[in-house]
Amino acid sequence: MSTSENIVDAAMAIVCEEGVAHLTLDAAAKRAGLSKGGVLYHFKTKDDLIRGMVQRLIDHYEELHLSYYAQEPEGPYRWARTVVRSCFDPNGPADDPVAGVLLAVITVNPALMQPIQAMYDLWAERVRRDSPDPERAMLINMAMDGMILERMMGIKLFDEQGAERLKQTALALLTV
Repeated sequence: MSTSENIVDAAMAIVCEEGVAHLTLDAAAKRAGLSKGGVLYHFKTKDDLIRGMVQRLIDHYEELHLSYYAQEPEGPYRWARTVVRSCFDPNGPADDPVAGVLLAVITVNPALMQPIQAMYDLWAERVRRDSPDPERAMLINMAMDGMILERMMGIKLFDEQGAERLKQTALALLTV
């Protein structure tokens, strides 16, 4: 693992265990077993460190998407089905405590949203490109985003069986 990855791991652990208010470059350095100068070499500011954390999450969710995409049969709505399956994955963003905290942090600093916006643009283009009805696919995509946000906030509208039925309903709407 690289030093910058170690620092991001440390920062994510701090956010998860102590909350974002405790995330400082000093705290990340201590947690990573480095000097503050060692952290500053890789991340000049706390915002840079948060960008590194955001990028880690983006990379993780992109890997998750690509994994599901590889498993989906070819055909219409392949990317939209991928989004649905990723949404319900326990390793996805909905059940990631760091993702929820980072979302709250970056909404107060719009500049930190840029990498997330770029990734969403890519994901939306993929969904539109392979969908015979792009509006239907994007509606399902947006519903999955809403479900992710609800779960991040601790709102549980469905038990496991209800969530599975919702997933199957979303997938059924993505048939030709």
